Amino acid sequence: MIRLLIYTLIVLAGAIVGPKLVENKGYLLLAVGDYTIETSVVAAVVMLLVGFALLQLLEWLLVKGIQGIGLTWSLPKRWRQRSSRKFTLQGALALAEENWSLAQTAMSKGAGAGELPLVNYLAAARAAHHQGDAEQTEAFLKQAEALPGSDAAVNIARIRYLIQDGELAAGRQCLEALPASLRARPTVLKLAHELYQRQQDWDAISRIAPALAKHKVLPQEQLQALPVEIERGALQACPSLEAVQERWQQLPRRTRKLDSIAQAYIEALIRFQQPTEARKVLMAQLSKSAPQALLLEMLPLCSEDAGESLIHQLQRQYAAPESPAYFDCLANLSRQIRQYREAKKYQRQAIELAPTRYRYSQLAELQEQLGEHNGALESYRKLLDRELA
Repeated sequence: MIRLLIYTLIVLAGAIVGPKLVENKGYLLLAVGDYTIETSVVAAVVMLLVGFALLQLLEWLLVKGIQGIGLTWSLPKRWRQRSSRKFTLQGALALAEENWSLAQTAMSKGAGAGELPLVNYLAAARAAHHQGDAEQTEAFLKQAEALPGSDAAVNIARIRYLIQDGELAAGRQCLEALPASLRARPTVLKLAHELYQRQQDWDAISRIAPALAKHKVLPQEQLQALPVEIERGALQACPSLEAVQERWQQLPRRTRKLDSIAQAYIEALIRFQQPTEARKVLMAQLSKSAPQALLLEMLPLCSEDAGESLIHQLQRQYAAPESPAYFDCLANLSRQIRQYREAKKYQRQAIELAPTRYRYSQLAELQEQLGEHNGALESYRKLLDRELA
C-alpha cells in the first residue's frame, strides 16, 4: 500500500514537472579541446542517468563474473569439505556402535578437509586404541598434536591410554611433564589418582587428596574413605618391618583404632613373621567392639602355639555371639591344636547361622579326619546341592 502511494506521488510529480521541463529545456555547451557538445539540460540529465545505469550494470556483471570464477575454483575444496563431513558423520555413528575399525578409517579420512580435524584425530586415536594398535594410536595423537590448541586434549588422551595399557612409568612421565595449571584439572586429577593407585604410591595420593576433595573428583563415599585407604595402602606397601612400625607409630591414636587400619598393620606384621606382636594388636582390637569377621579370620594366622588360650579368651570375651565368623575362628583354632571334635562342633554352629559351601567343605574335612565317612559324604552332598542351587 505504501509502495503504491509512493509510485502515485512520483507519477503526479512527473505530470506536474514534465511540461515545465519541456517549456524550459535549458542550454548546455561542453567544450573539450577542439570538440564541443551542445545539448539541452534535460537531455544531458537523461544521458547522465543512462550512463550511471550502464555503469551499475557493468559493475554487477563484473561482480557476478568474479564470483562465478571463484565458485569454479572453490568447487574442489567444497567437494572435499562435503566428503569430510560425510566421513565424520559415518565415524561418529561407528563410534556410537563401537565399530572401532570403521570408526578409525572414517574419522581419519574426515580429518583432512574437516572443520574440526582435532576432533577427528582424537576419535581415530580412541578407535585405534580400542583395537590394541598402540603404534597407530600414537600416530593419530601426533597428528592431532600438530594442530593449534591441542596440547591439553592430546596429553590427557595419551596419559589415559598409557594407564589403560599398563605403561605406568611412561604415563607418570607424561603426567609430571604437564604444567601445574593442567594438572589441577579434575580430569587430570582423576587420572593421577588412578595412576598412583596402580603404582601404589600412597604418598602421592596423599598430596593430591585435598584437590580430589575440592573438585569432588571421586564419589563422596570414596572421598570419605580415601584417608583410610591411603594409610592401609601405605602399610601394605612398606618394604621392611622397620618401615611398617615407623608408619604405624606416626598415625594418630584415633586412626590406629580403626579396624581396617589395624587389619593392615596386623597383615604386615604377619608378612614379616611377627605373630606375637600381631596377636597382641589383634586381641586388643577385638576387645574394643563386637567380633569383627575380618579380624577373626586373621587370628588363626598368628596363633602359633597359643590356640587353646586364644579359644578360652574369646569365649570369656564373647558370650555365645550370633556370629558365624566367631565360630569359624574357634573351629580353625581348634583344628590347629588337633581338637577335631571341638572344631566340628564349632563348625556346625557356624553352619546353623550361615550355611555356605566353604563351611560344608570344612565340616566334611573334619568328619573325614574323625573317620565319620557317612557324615562327610552327607556334608559333601549338601555342598554340591548348594553349588547347583
